[in-house]
Amino acid sequence: NAENFISRTMESILSQSFVNFEVVVVMNCVSDQTATILKKFDDTRIRLYETSICQLAFNLNYGLMMSRGDYIARIDSDDMATHDRLKIQLDAIKNNNFDVVGSNVTYIDENDKAVGKKSYPENNSEIRKKILYSNPISHPSVMYKKNTILGVGGYMNGLVSEDYDLWIRLMRDKSVKFHNIQKDLTSYRIHKAQSMGNRLSYAEVSGYFIREAIYQKSIVFFFYFLVSIFKGIFK
Repeated sequence: NAENFISRTMESILSQSFVNFEVVVVMNCVSDQTATILKKFDDTRIRLYETSICQLAFNLNYGLMMSRGDYIARIDSDDMATHDRLKIQLDAIKNNNFDVVGSNVTYIDENDKAVGKKSYPENNSEIRKKILYSNPISHPSVMYKKNTILGVGGYMNGLVSEDYDLWIRLMRDKSVKFHNIQKDLTSYRIHKAQSMGNRLSYAEVSGYFIREAIYQKSIVFFFYFLVSIFKGIFK
């Protein structure tokens, strides 16, 4: 239900400096004018799909299944991409053989006004360390190799933290390379109707940590499992 912002999101995608891409739009449980608005865009690169399952991980996997490219760029229906986002990220992946490339983000309000910024750790080792404390990659800013994501089964868990689970599972393989572009390539919108992190996210992340503690026989993950429980209880 993105009728208030989807036009601006789509315009930011269609105006990219890199033009050889497809736009796979997965609309789930839509009850407003989002579909009507999207159908007004006259661009053969756009392909629309609709599902009745109101769960993000399922719809992300559906989008992966429908996509034909080797590289996937993620964006949410209320965010916006800078003019050169796709080119910068694709060059970074190809030139450095990265698997997952995110970026810093600018926070914007309902009127597209910048209200803040967030920076993320740049290199692979810093990102892998950060995963224990907080999510080290902005999901709506990310581009990744499709085969890398499919290699771990795609999205599997979480109602609000499905990306956190994905990064953790990818990090089991030390050959997977992460990177964050130190530029704001995505504008992340802050508004009342969006899905924000809450106690559920702490519960989900706690589950990921105890799973990894057992799976990897890791005392470190067990410690941060306890930390996540503490954060969730006192949030």
